[in-house]
Amino acid sequence: MFSKPSFVSALILAIATISSVNAHGALVAITGSNGVNGQGFGIVESTPRDGTRREPFQTDTSIIRDREISKGDAGPCGRTLAGGPNDMAAQLEAASSAGLPAAAADGTVTMTIHQINGDGAGPYECGVSADASGTNFAAMKILTNVPGQNSRSNAKATDFALVAQMPTNTTCTGGPNGDACVVRCRNAARAGPFGGCAAVTNAGSAAAPATPANRKRFLRTRVAGVNAGYWV
Repeated sequence: MFSKPSFVSALILAIATISSVNAHGALVAITGSNGVNGQGFGIVESTPRDGTRREPFQTDTSIIRDREISKGDAGPCGRTLAGGPNDMAAQLEAASSAGLPAAAADGTVTMTIHQINGDGAGPYECGVSADASGTNFAAMKILTNVPGQNSRSNAKATDFALVAQMPTNTTCTGGPNGDACVVRCRNAARAGPFGGCAAVTNAGSAAAPATPANRKRFLRTRVAGVNAGYWV
């Protein structure tokens, strides 16, 4: 027969486990003002978006914890269950090669957060790294946030718009072409925070590489290699 302390400890552990599994919200898309659409770092296009379980629905959600970043266990854009630490430089290079979505003329960036379950909810906070290094993120003004209170809601397997505005006079100078910023958004979930990073460029930057209609862009990830991509 279990003693009271051991039973309580087991119950707490079970609750914590449930919280860490039934969670997550991922930055899955960016809609560019230049007609180019992008996706978050670490996102695998083949991941289904109609369920809530850990496998396979949560596997490409970025978990972005300051303590892991400070210890070197993950970079500024966190990690995913499937791919491990997001390789910021590689993801940025791939995004730049494919063509960067542009912010609007007023610096607004339109994104899609896919809330998988429970604590993938809002509110979210966003920052922008103008040199795309991830060393410093300047706070962005949130214009449209993901619904929720204290990073909790009852929404499941649902897409929400997240619109954030870069500070005035932000100039994107990073990436292989010297025209990229990295935007990072995350909520404050105890089991997270959850969210993601994505590369963008300023409005009016050089045109993105031409991409024929219905051509699939491929972004290399540690889990899916050239099989990860998205349609434009």
